[in-house]
Amino acid sequence: MFKRLVFMVVAVVSVVSLPVFSMGIEALKRSDGSAITYYLTGRGSDRLLVLIQGSDCNSVFHNTNINDNFSQVMDDADILMVEKYGIDQRLSWNPDPERTDCPDAYLQQDSPLQRVDDYLTVLDQLDQDNRYAQIILLGGSEGALVANLLAAKSDKVTAVVALNGGGRFFIDDVLYNMQSQMPPQAFSEAEQGFRQFSQSVLQSQGMDITVSGHGYHWWKDMLTADQQQILQAIDVPVLLIQAEEDTHVDPHAFESMVKALKQTTPHIQPRTYAGLDHAFKDAQGQSQVERVLADIRVWIGGRTQAKN
Repeated sequence: MFKRLVFMVVAVVSVVSLPVFSMGIEALKRSDGSAITYYLTGRGSDRLLVLIQGSDCNSVFHNTNINDNFSQVMDDADILMVEKYGIDQRLSWNPDPERTDCPDAYLQQDSPLQRVDDYLTVLDQLDQDNRYAQIILLGGSEGALVANLLAAKSDKVTAVVALNGGGRFFIDDVLYNMQSQMPPQAFSEAEQGFRQFSQSVLQSQGMDITVSGHGYHWWKDMLTADQQQILQAIDVPVLLIQAEEDTHVDPHAFESMVKALKQTTPHIQPRTYAGLDHAFKDAQGQSQVERVLADIRVWIGGRTQAKN
């Protein structure tokens, strides 16, 4: 039960994608000899939209939501997507969070910081081939954290759109998710167990674990990330989007973080959506993602016009 509950927090809204027939499949090598698989469309634009998927064990190549929806927020831009460690297009799509065929390499090596390293490697390679005047990152849930980390580390990024990334600390998001699903007594017991697990991860230099479809490195990165400090280190415009009825992450923790950032980071623009959940659905279960996409297009348009 604990394993299922935790995954519901981190199982991400799919964030964006393009028709797979237009993708160019390419690869680079990591320092350990493993392959970074990435997909690049275009090659002719001086603008690059980087789409960063969430935390599920799936190939972004098969993510039709990413490919069909969020890929449309920038006209005439090249589009980049990077697979996670150990995953490529040969892994079939499976929405089951408890799928049993996740690659061992993914379980052992995948983490937000590992993903950032891969994006930095790919962006360095692309910079040799095509100097982009603008590079805009868009990621949701875990992908939002990855986008923020990448923007804090790369001087190539010109703007960021981060969707439903929650508040300052991941543990608050996990506990909020658990509390939203459980009666008070059951939550009290589950909270104690999760806090003990979190302390074990934080105090360890390595553990042989797979919890909610993730290994030690993933949990260590998520539990040590301070998203408020990460955002303070970004010096380009950031659109922070949060659905107010999200139960996968904590909208209240998001509000607290935004208040703390307001005085020192005027280039960060928060936007909340009342009545929408983690997947941008309303109380009737109807998707309102088109409204979110339209707002993102307008915001990105303002950034691109400012650069021209």
